Amino acid sequence: MGQNSHIAWTDHTFNPWIGCQKVSSGCQNCYAEKLAKFHKWVDVWGADYKRTSEANWKQPIKWARQAVNDRVIRRVFCASLADIFDPNVPDEWRTDLYNLILHTEEIGGLEWLILTKRPENLPSMFESQMWGSTNIRLGVTVENQEMANKRIPELLNSWSGKNFVSYEPALEEVNFRYYLNGCPELRDVLLNFDDQDSEWVQTTPPIQWVICGSESGTNARPFDIDWARSVRDQCQSANVPFFLKQMPIDGKLTILPELDGKAWKQFPKERP
Repeated sequence: MGQNSHIAWTDHTFNPWIGCQKVSSGCQNCYAEKLAKFHKWVDVWGADYKRTSEANWKQPIKWARQAVNDRVIRRVFCASLADIFDPNVPDEWRTDLYNLILHTEEIGGLEWLILTKRPENLPSMFESQMWGSTNIRLGVTVENQEMANKRIPELLNSWSGKNFVSYEPALEEVNFRYYLNGCPELRDVLLNFDDQDSEWVQTTPPIQWVICGSESGTNARPFDIDWARSVRDQCQSANVPFFLKQMPIDGKLTILPELDGKAWKQFPKERP
């Protein structure tokens, strides 16, 4: 859970604590739960939460200083084994995390990628000093159209900073078209795949980056390559970077697979 991440779309992974509750169908085969049980990090997934070591909490400071020395910006995926907007997490843990993020902002060198399935908690749990941070990219996980329609507007109507969407595990085809061109108010989120000629009014910032991936593990649910092709095409039409993390090829999970003869490893062009 440390320095050199095995997650293809980030440089580092930092877990301030371990533990989470399942909230939707995308959580059914949670990889974090499996890892936590295997390593015996927590006793009961969804009920127990464990803060990581002080030594681990010092790692982002080292990464920031090294990145500054290297004259680069490196991405840090925060909480791959948790959700910082989980209401079961102690508020003081979140405050400590926010202070760490702000400290690295002063140093420079890092962009924090914070991914959540609970964007509805963002207004109440993201402390006031964080709203102006320039080294944070907030994102939501969506596994199907229902969760896209719920979580993306909740994110975009609360957060005007850098953003992204993780379409993983992808469990059905999702129409991101409206969100890639600016999201409507919540009451207007009624999407229809056949409604291609509707008048569109941009009311919030659009999604800036989409990551796509199939489910992994022995109980992985089916994935259709056309789902990846569809969101790839939607992103291209909107000039939004698309990152294809993984999908099954000939029955085997393939990391950074080729889709139509190309590996799609696009990142947002601007970093803080």
